[in-house]
Amino acid sequence: MECVDLLIINNCPNFYKINLYNELAKRCKIYVIFLAVTDQVVNNNEYKKGIEFPYIIIEEIQIENRHSLRCFFKLCLLCKKINYKKIIFGGYTYFEFFILAFLLPKRKKILQFESTIKESIVSGAKGLIKRCLFSRFSAVLPSGELHSQIFQVLHYKGTIIKTLGVGIFNRQERFFIDKTVTKEQYKYIFVGRLTPVKNLKSLVMVFNHNGYKLSIVGTGPQESELKEIAKDNIRFWGFIPNNDLGRIYQQHDIFILPSYSETWGLVVEEAIYWGLPVIVSDAVGCQEEMVIKPNTGIVYNLDDDKGLHTAIQSMCNNYSYYKLNVLNFDFDRRDQNQVDAYIKSLNL
Repeated sequence: MECVDLLIINNCPNFYKINLYNELAKRCKIYVIFLAVTDQVVNNNEYKKGIEFPYIIIEEIQIENRHSLRCFFKLCLLCKKINYKKIIFGGYTYFEFFILAFLLPKRKKILQFESTIKESIVSGAKGLIKRCLFSRFSAVLPSGELHSQIFQVLHYKGTIIKTLGVGIFNRQERFFIDKTVTKEQYKYIFVGRLTPVKNLKSLVMVFNHNGYKLSIVGTGPQESELKEIAKDNIRFWGFIPNNDLGRIYQQHDIFILPSYSETWGLVVEEAIYWGLPVIVSDAVGCQEEMVIKPNTGIVYNLDDDKGLHTAIQSMCNNYSYYKLNVLNFDFDRRDQNQVDAYIKSLNL
């Protein structure tokens, strides 16, 4: 029987969780169980070359196509074969995780949680079910402030440890381009999937009106519709490989994420890493940790029709202040905080 400090069960492998677990494996002994795979984060088996910890993928198929009951029994068998001090659940919404949460001893279970209070139902029957489920965990690891508020509202009595992140993105060697431009010449950029939840029609309409230069990087179901309504000051870049994004960021000055819903927003971290002040909606999960506290940009209210317009003008008037804070953001400390949170949960 294999003995580990932390047994981690998660839905699918992705690069930012792999990077986090690689760092965690330097501090303690871990074993990771993934249910299946997804092409929404990784497109081929190249990611496996970067894994530096023992792991297993129960079913090497798209997670939507897995056999949940078969997966559940395999997961149970694996949990019996491994002797662990603590087990970390990477969520609870999957059938396998939900049922297993009621079977394993509470004192050993920890819930890693990435949903925010803004997108979660905490009242009525669903709120009651969540309260009952959460009570089965001795500790929880919410990503940030908006995520931890759910446990406060539901009167959770266990230990709450904020991880201050959802993983560690791939950090390339940075370079910065010296440039002097007027506020009318600032170049704005959005990076992400072109879907309705990203609120891109509103973004396009604002830039149609102000005439500023906007780049939209990514593909998705709304691409054709957005191109039809966008004026000439808006450029569509299509898909850009992650390794080339740094160069694209460097050609711009300000990053915007106007989403209606965003559990965290790893792309905000990437933009800040490449030296861009950010403008994000108040639905973005990382706003407190990545924007408000370090003063790296502006959070605007989605309910205010002029919120994004006002945020852009405020950014233009205070750009140097936000830029300096962005350049001083300590990513080493941020990444270390995440690892420390997991270690702390192990030692409870």
